[in-house]
Amino acid sequence: MILALTSFLLLSAFQAFAQDNSPGSVQNSDDYPISHDLNSETITFEAVNPSNQAPGRMTVALIGAIRGYRLWDGESAAGSFLKGGQMANFSFVPYYPYYPSYSATVRLLQFAGDTTGDSIFFDFGLRTTGSDGSVQWFKLREVVTATEDAAQITFAQLRLPDKWIAHPELPCGTVMD
Repeated sequence: MILALTSFLLLSAFQAFAQDNSPGSVQNSDDYPISHDLNSETITFEAVNPSNQAPGRMTVALIGAIRGYRLWDGESAAGSFLKGGQMANFSFVPYYPYYPSYSATVRLLQFAGDTTGDSIFFDFGLRTTGSDGSVQWFKLREVVTATEDAAQITFAQLRLPDKWIAHPELPCGTVMD
């Protein structure tokens, strides 16, 4: 009888300890939701035409929403869960006016995931059409960071693999390496 009672108490204590240290227990009353609506939010950053290395500015106009939770353990940020869906209009305008500008619309950019910090990122290929009718690929990274107020979004250009520069006619949806 005493052995059974001792086993029960040890098992109960172990389960309580395991629950206190599990990722799910990080969520508590100190957590707070993140909600950020994108109503034609515009982001501009420096970019380069991968084919001719002409510098310019890339502008992104976003419509959509970001939702999630910023997790808090009472002493420090424990991470976040973020998800979102966006429609995006991209335009690249070179500083040199005689080079073509490029634009594209992405109907749906989606992401979702847990973070150990407060940021989540994803890389994607962007097939654009030039003002002269040419096709140009850009490789971009979107970073979404949970903040106390909502979310912050940034973009950066990544190096485009050589095969995408040499063969811009590759179909949209081709996996980029």
